[in-house]
Amino acid sequence: MSKYPYKHQTGSVVYKVENYRFQFRSHYAADIEILDVPNENTSFQFKIVENKKLWGDLPSELLERQHAGNQELKPFGCELIFYPNKHEAIQAATDTIEKILDKYKTSSKFD
Repeated sequence: MSKYPYKHQTGSVVYKVENYRFQFRSHYAADIEILDVPNENTSFQFKIVENKKLWGDLPSELLERQHAGNQELKPFGCELIFYPNKHEAIQAATDTIEKILDKYKTSSKFD
């Protein structure tokens, strides 16, 4: 952490957390957290809301909290752990969630 502005012991870090809600085609779908380390990189984690009516085929492991770099997200094009800024992290999170829900949507409302 070469640009980190605070003194700290190894493994200790202060970072900002921003919370967002994501809607998939007008339906509340996920909570996103952006993790922003001062003067360093940004990452994300998210949790998709269970909705058996709209994306009932979604595997249970994708309903668990996911974070950038998880193996489960690689098939959806999410391979990075860190992003240069929060806007790129938010975009990566929303792109990943949309790809997941597009694949597992079960409702004819989306057609």
